[in-house]
Amino acid sequence: MIYIYYTELKLNGTAFIRGLVFNVTSAANATLPNFDDLAEASPLLVKLSNGSLMMVWDGVPIGHYNLSNLTVLLQASVLHGNTWGPVVNLTKSGDTMSYASDGKYIYLVYEPKLSLTYNNTVLEELTPTGAVVEALRIPLVLGITGAWNGSVVVQFLNGTYALVNMNTGAVEPIYASIAGYSSDLLYYFYNGKLTVVNGTQRLTISLPIYAYASPVAWSHGLVIIAWRPGLLSVFNWNGTALQPIRNYTTAFTIVPRATIIDNTLYLAWLALENITNGHGTIYMAIQPLPHPSNQSTTTTTTTNTTTTSSASTSTSISTGATTTATTTTSSSTSSVTKPTTSSMTNSANPSQSALPTWAAAAVAVIVVLVLIAALLMIKRRKP
Repeated sequence: MIYIYYTELKLNGTAFIRGLVFNVTSAANATLPNFDDLAEASPLLVKLSNGSLMMVWDGVPIGHYNLSNLTVLLQASVLHGNTWGPVVNLTKSGDTMSYASDGKYIYLVYEPKLSLTYNNTVLEELTPTGAVVEALRIPLVLGITGAWNGSVVVQFLNGTYALVNMNTGAVEPIYASIAGYSSDLLYYFYNGKLTVVNGTQRLTISLPIYAYASPVAWSHGLVIIAWRPGLLSVFNWNGTALQPIRNYTTAFTIVPRATIIDNTLYLAWLALENITNGHGTIYMAIQPLPHPSNQSTTTTTTTNTTTTSSASTSTSISTGATTTATTTTSSSTSSVTKPTTSSMTNSANPSQSALPTWAAAAVAVIVVLVLIAALLMIKRRKP
């Protein structure tokens, strides 16, 4: 089963979370937590260390706001069977900007007061109940692209990346056009080369014609997602060479997400058509992966939708491992079967088949979408 939760915006600026559950290609509405705020956005589905599924999201509590006093809390709910538990506030004040989880902790970047200058950003490590384990004041952090076992990949306002050690506070620059974690796999892409780090092992794959690339762990090697303006490609790395699987023609600016379940790749991407207002189309492709010993013909099922309002700052992918590192029980991304919007913030989780978020085509896109979300979320009012 694949659980999909996403932010939907209507033309009047109302922001709220929707959900779908997929059984292969059949979709039904997913159950939702009992939201009771002015606005909710940026859902992230996390499989906790005890096996439970928890959703975390941005929530704007009831009140009257402008950009000088806007409060955006990090909220959460745990799924029990088919019913979500009570909504809890993991933070009590400030403005949540981006977050990720490795299943044990939640990693959060926030501003004590919204400024849009990011001069006072704080990076925190929280327990699933919201207790603060570590807090580091690191200015100009725009978002989190992945986290694992106390190591957090952050992106700064100028588009650069760094690896932050929550235990020591060390900040190590990463020279990359994109960087993050895919479960416990640290990756970064720079100058046509994708580097994947697994403990002390380091793998470098040459992809010279692409602008970005990221890995997804698979039982038969790695699946590599690579893209550039107009082209999105899927490869299998079998340990010695890249094997092409599928190419997709895309819009100029895209943000892809991917996960693997039972040797099937679920690939979704947001194709931005208007960066200023976030209008775009979300596509989802379900691609059987060829077994190395049996290169059979593959088929693809694609669904798409066109957005009808500005994008918010949330798209999340989340998967959970079961008995092996490549078998998953849940995932979340921003593929939909009706008009929606989604944006790119944070996502990471304990499965090796998850692709972290914030793989944005340009930092300028992210900055615009963050501002749009802040402006739109404060428009929503309850009677």
